[in-house]
Amino acid sequence: RAQLQKMSATAAAEEGCVLTANEAEAYVEQLKTFPIKEIASPGWLAQHEYIEKLNMQAHLNAVQQGEEFVMEALISYQKIPVLIHELICIALWREKVYPELVKLDFAKQSTMTPYVTLYHEATLVSLLETVLYHREALESGGDALLDLVDYLHANVVFLVARCQDDESRAAASTKKLNTKEFLAMTNQQQLEDQTKNLPFDIATKCVSIVRYLSDHITSTPLGCMSRILNTFDFPALLVPLVTASPWLRHNDDKLEKYVDGKWMEIAASERFSLSKTEAQVWLALYNFLMEIECRKKYKLSAGSRNELLRLRGHFNEVVVDQIPVLNELRRFLEELSLSALPEPQQSLLLEQCPEIREHLMKVNGTKWKKIAEHQLHTAFIADEATRKQQVARFAETYNLDVLDSLFPEDPKCAVCGEAAANRCSRCQTEWYCRRQCQVEHWPKHKSICNLVCAQKQPDK
Repeated sequence: RAQLQKMSATAAAEEGCVLTANEAEAYVEQLKTFPIKEIASPGWLAQHEYIEKLNMQAHLNAVQQGEEFVMEALISYQKIPVLIHELICIALWREKVYPELVKLDFAKQSTMTPYVTLYHEATLVSLLETVLYHREALESGGDALLDLVDYLHANVVFLVARCQDDESRAAASTKKLNTKEFLAMTNQQQLEDQTKNLPFDIATKCVSIVRYLSDHITSTPLGCMSRILNTFDFPALLVPLVTASPWLRHNDDKLEKYVDGKWMEIAASERFSLSKTEAQVWLALYNFLMEIECRKKYKLSAGSRNELLRLRGHFNEVVVDQIPVLNELRRFLEELSLSALPEPQQSLLLEQCPEIREHLMKVNGTKWKKIAEHQLHTAFIADEATRKQQVARFAETYNLDVLDSLFPEDPKCAVCGEAAANRCSRCQTEWYCRRQCQVEHWPKHKSICNLVCAQKQPDK
């Protein structure tokens, strides 16, 4: 099986893709929901592999502007609700089970499976961000979109809190650890260091999904619009992301902006040029405030009105040149400053409530510690045979030769994070900037290296 997978991956790479259309359809057809207890189980990890590859291929389809067969398969097999369920499930696991696992020192054997489990949430968000750009994919989400809205709200609140917390900005700008500091860490500390930027990356992708929801808000379930506009008041909630952008920071007297998943130094003259994410916020605000149906349903309070009027100070020639339709939004806000919006139309509507998280809480609400203990011994503290299977699966999923050819990017040192030019000659999975980093990292890397090399040897 491993040999066939390797041949398939190589063939796909030669065609300039991660998966062929037939492979993607087969993967999508097998997607299913898992209970929280089975997170990090062999079956769950196999599905993680499917979703990871589907995510990579979906991004390639979008970049190459070719046939988007991943999105089409997800719609045809009605799997968008499955992806949303799995997203809510892993987010709840991170919130409830992960703290219990930390108490049990679940990463003491290896950080590999814990990291993949935590990273699964980012993979799901990334895939949804790519496919929900299309109205058809959004419509196929059905009532699961209500749970997605709640998830998006939590992540936007995280970003807003970051806007108002100077300590969070300072922490994000701290210097990288040197080699000795990194190697002196426990496995749990290394895991936390490796995943410290995930919440911000995930929340940033959630902003794009909010924008896509705003594009097609009239195509969502009836209760979805009310939940977005009135339960959570997204228009007012998004304002701080404009007035105190979390994607802009000062680092050692340098001005940096978060662009395409990276912090980049910019000139002071580029401060007002909108990044993709900043543009998404403006476009979402435009849609929520200018869409006729939204105006009819939006219950504008005095507090929300005052919050929205703060946007007036952030229109400038650079912003309007990049997004010309914002001139209409500026005129609307000027009118709003003189008179409030008319009362929303009254209509009899039974409020729909999200069901996925509520069901998961009902089933697992008193079992978080037991679930953690079960996963500790069945997934995270595994025997040698299970570890070999996990390493083989991860090595095949993250086939570096294939990924390097499709997503060229400068590799980073596994120890200090600097640009790296040398790869471990045995397993080919870790990069190093210099010999010293490789030598000092060897005690921690040795066990994984041996497992990967053992899997590469032909079966006798």
